[in-house]
Amino acid sequence: MSDCTGRTRALQATCLPELLLDGPPEWNAQPMLGWRGAQGWQWLSRSEVRQRVLRLASWMHSLGIRHGDRVGLLGHNSSEWCIADFAILKVGAVTVPAYFTDPPEAVRYVFEDAGCKMVFVEPGEQQAKLDASMVPVFALRGDAGITLETISADAIYDAPIDFSPVGRDDLATLIYTSGTTDDPKGVMLTHGNLLADVAAGLGGVPVFDSDTFLSFLPVSHAFERTVGHFLPIACGARIAYAEDVTTLLRDIPEVRPTVMISVPRLYEKIYAGVQDKLMHAPAIKQKLFSRAQALGIKRFELRREGGDLHGLEALSFRVLDHLVHAKLREKMGGKLRLFVSGGAALHPDIARFLLAAGLTVCPGYGLSETSPVLTVNLERRIKPETVGPALPGVELRLAEDGELLARGDMVMQGYWHKPDETAEVLDDDGWLHTGDIAEIDDEGYVRIVDRKKELLVLSNGEKVPPARVEKRLAIDPAILLAMVVGDQRSYLTALVVADEGQLGSHWQKEEGRALPSDWRRSEEVKSWLLSRMQAACHDLPSFMQVRFFVFVDDEWTQASGMLTPTLKFKRRNIMQRYQSEIDAMYVEEE
Repeated sequence: MSDCTGRTRALQATCLPELLLDGPPEWNAQPMLGWRGAQGWQWLSRSEVRQRVLRLASWMHSLGIRHGDRVGLLGHNSSEWCIADFAILKVGAVTVPAYFTDPPEAVRYVFEDAGCKMVFVEPGEQQAKLDASMVPVFALRGDAGITLETISADAIYDAPIDFSPVGRDDLATLIYTSGTTDDPKGVMLTHGNLLADVAAGLGGVPVFDSDTFLSFLPVSHAFERTVGHFLPIACGARIAYAEDVTTLLRDIPEVRPTVMISVPRLYEKIYAGVQDKLMHAPAIKQKLFSRAQALGIKRFELRREGGDLHGLEALSFRVLDHLVHAKLREKMGGKLRLFVSGGAALHPDIARFLLAAGLTVCPGYGLSETSPVLTVNLERRIKPETVGPALPGVELRLAEDGELLARGDMVMQGYWHKPDETAEVLDDDGWLHTGDIAEIDDEGYVRIVDRKKELLVLSNGEKVPPARVEKRLAIDPAILLAMVVGDQRSYLTALVVADEGQLGSHWQKEEGRALPSDWRRSEEVKSWLLSRMQAACHDLPSFMQVRFFVFVDDEWTQASGMLTPTLKFKRRNIMQRYQSEIDAMYVEEE
């Protein structure tokens, strides 16, 4: 078990605001929250953030916001979002974040279901989503009206306020599940739940006041909220907010982060970019890369067991690492010591590629209902094919059908106003039924097989975990996304979102001619890609092989309602959208 100042603070704190408002005096002047402004990166110190939080909390108190009231929060990751969250919690109120990628009706559903008395919102597109709402709305920033900026600049709110005491058992937030299959439910998490998960996370992966986080996953999601928001603040670390996910490659070398929290899609893009460059590189460069990767993974595996490379291999690795891997690490800012991966399964081959390149990636696992992290690979004991062992304070066991059950202080109180749904997942002994089918090895490392609810049962009774197949298909750089279909059908099919540029490059290289303009309808192109898909799944049982697929015209996004904020498939929405295309792939059955 690792230890650090932040872990001790999280274990001892009575409420989340203490993570910010208390702390060593030497942290006060240190930069805490940063963003890219017109003149470069700007930073607020910890003492400046603390002052703004207390002033905003006083203002909210003056408006009648009290202990237990719900307050909505809508906007991109920003210093204002962080300040508003801590101010809400300081008053004793409950933060209700909504996803900025959600359409207006979904945002209004969250705030109305929670019974919010007030909403803080980012001006512009996000604020427009609430025009039909009856809830008082205040802008997080702007040039006119009452905004967080004007409030935090007003010394009148420095007057002492007798806030109601807040304890670990008090409700801190309602996090609405992204709803891959069902309607969103408000997950009730207390101060104690979130503090327990911060402490658990730091028991697996230490973080220090010298660390810098680059925040780009939606902070409204439990993963970023706990691991990229509360956790670094507990440790005195800095948080820099990326301008947008599309500016990451620009922001990373400027910020030079030491820790990044991400879902697998980022790592897949890094991998695909390297593979694309390799495809067009001379044979000697391809050979050097392969040798560097082979030595890198051997070094990683030896070090995991307490050994290392020696002699000629060690010398070869140092030379090749400098020639090959150092460039990739420099693109990641040159100081990155840790990637934490969650939200979905990371393909082991991509994890090994990063580890061989000297980029430590720690796959983990959790869900909103557990605040959210339950497991993570330990920094020096990583098993890429797993999501790691249980964190300190987490109990895990497998039910008879292989479902993973979890118990601990980080497990939710239940779903907001949904006692029946709560009883379905939380039993009388405190075990949360995760809905995930898993395996646990003799060292306690967990491997997630698939979602219990998402298992496809073919008409012959064979059970197919779709993620197991989809993970293999997505490793092909020509495929952006692939979702397999086949429940109650006689064989598997797939919906494929292609990367036209990568598809064209690989087709040109293998076929010696340009990709046809009508490639989506070309049986020749589909046959070519299908053979690649089947090769990727060659060692799976025959019933897990995709027999047919169709190219879909549009890219799936959160905004289109096809993906969750952590980029998981909203399977029901996708199935409804492409039902006719799916049916056409099963004409053989009729």
